[in-house]
Amino acid sequence: MSSLTLIWVIALVLIGGALTWMSALIVARFVKEARASDRADDRKIIIQSLSGLLRGHTDMAMALLPFVRRPEVLAEAILDFQGLIRGADQERAMSALRELGLVEALEQRTIHGSRDERLTSVEALAALGGEAVKSALRRAMGSKDPNVRMAAIKGLADAGAPPTPSRLLDYVGTGELAPSRVYAEVMRQAVAAAPSEGLLALQRQDLHPLMRAILLDALGRSGSYEAVPALAAAAGDLDPEVRTAAVRGLGRLQHPAAAGPLAAALVDPTWTVRSAGAEAVGAAGLARLAPQVATLLNDPEWWVRFRAGDALRRLGKPGLGHLEAVAADDSRPVAQRAAERALAEGG
Repeated sequence: MSSLTLIWVIALVLIGGALTWMSALIVARFVKEARASDRADDRKIIIQSLSGLLRGHTDMAMALLPFVRRPEVLAEAILDFQGLIRGADQERAMSALRELGLVEALEQRTIHGSRDERLTSVEALAALGGEAVKSALRRAMGSKDPNVRMAAIKGLADAGAPPTPSRLLDYVGTGELAPSRVYAEVMRQAVAAAPSEGLLALQRQDLHPLMRAILLDALGRSGSYEAVPALAAAAGDLDPEVRTAAVRGLGRLQHPAAAGPLAAALVDPTWTVRSAGAEAVGAAGLARLAPQVATLLNDPEWWVRFRAGDALRRLGKPGLGHLEAVAADDSRPVAQRAAERALAEGG
C-alpha cells in the first residue's frame, strides 16, 4: 500500500470515528431531553395531585402511589410544591405523603441513590416533617457523604431539633463536617435554641479561630444579652477574624454596654475590624461615638469610609451634623468625598 493510500485510509477512519462520536452525542442529547421532559411531566402530575388533596379530593392519593416507587421524582416535586403552600395546607399535603410510605422510600434513596438523589431525598425528608422523619434524618447523619450529613443536620435544625453547639464543633474537629455557609446557619439555629450552651462551647480550648468566629457570630445573632460579656471579651482577641465576628455580634445585640469595645474597634489596626466597628455603632445607635466614627471618613480603606458614612447617617442628627461639617471641609478631600457620598445616599 502506497503512502498516499495509507493517508487516505487513516483520514477516512478518523472521519468515520468523528461522525460516529457526533451521532452518539446527538442521540444522547435527545435521550436526555426526553427524560427531562418526562420528569417535568411527572412533577406536574404530582403537584396537581397534591393540589387536589388540598381541595379535599382524597382519591388523588392513589395518583401519587406509583411515584412512591420513584421517590427521586417525588422528592423534586415536593420541594417545588413546598414553596407554594404554608401552614395547615402544607401539613395536610405532607401528612398524605407520609401515609403513602414516602418516608421509608426516601430514606432508602438517601442510602442507595446517586449523590444528587441522596441530597434531594434528604431535603424532601426534611420537608415532610414528623417524628419518623426526624429519626430518618438522624440515621442519614451517618452517611459517608459529608454533604448528605450536612443536609440531614440542617433538616433536623429546620425541624427544631438541631445538635448542640458543642456537638456541631465536634463534627468539625473529627473531620465529619467542614465549615460552610450551611454549617454557620445551623450553628446559628443551635445557639438561638440554647444560648447558654453556645456560651459554654465558647470556653473550649480546642477551637480554631475560624470556629470561634462562627460561634461568636451565632451568639451575636441569638438575641441573648447573656452573650454581651463574652462578645466584649472576644472583641480584644489576638485574631482579627475573631475580633471582627465579636464586634459585629455586639452591634446586632445593640446593648449599651458594648460602647467600650466598639470604641476600641474603631481604632483597630485591622481594617475589617474598623469597618465592623463603624457598622456596629450605627446598628446599636451609639450616638456618643459619632465623633470617633467621623474620623474614619478619612480612613485609607474605602470600605471603612463607606461604613463610617453609613453609620453616621443611621445615628440621626448627631451623625448628620458630623457629615455636614466634614463635607464642608476642603482640607481633607478624601473624607470630604466620603461625607458627600453618605449625605447624597441619605437624600
